[in-house]
Amino acid sequence: DFYYLEALLPGIDEKKIELSITGNSLTLAGERLEEKAEDGRTWHRRERGSGKFLRTVELPSDIDGKNVSAEYRNGLLTITMAKAESARPQKIKIASH
Repeated sequence: DFYYLEALLPGIDEKKIELSITGNSLTLAGERLEEKAEDGRTWHRRERGSGKFLRTVELPSDIDGKNVSAEYRNGLLTITMAKAESARPQKIKIASH
C-alpha cells in the first residue's frame, strides 16, 4: 500500500530541500552550501560536493499526493508515499450461475 524512499543528504539544511509529486514521479531538489574553512585552514580532501541538485524518481504506479510524509533526521530523508487508490489491487467478485 506504500512506497518508501530514503535519501542521504548530510550537511543540508532541511529548509533547502524541496519535494514534489506528479503522477508516479517524485522530484527531490535542494542545495548544499559550500563549507568554509575556519582560521585560514585549507581542505586536503572533501567527500561531499556543494551546489544545487535535482533528482527525479519514477515509481511503478501513481501516488496519492495527499498521503505523503517526509522526515529528515541526521542527514537521512525518509519519505513515505501511499499508492493511489487506482494502483491498489481491487478484489473482483465472481458471480455463480
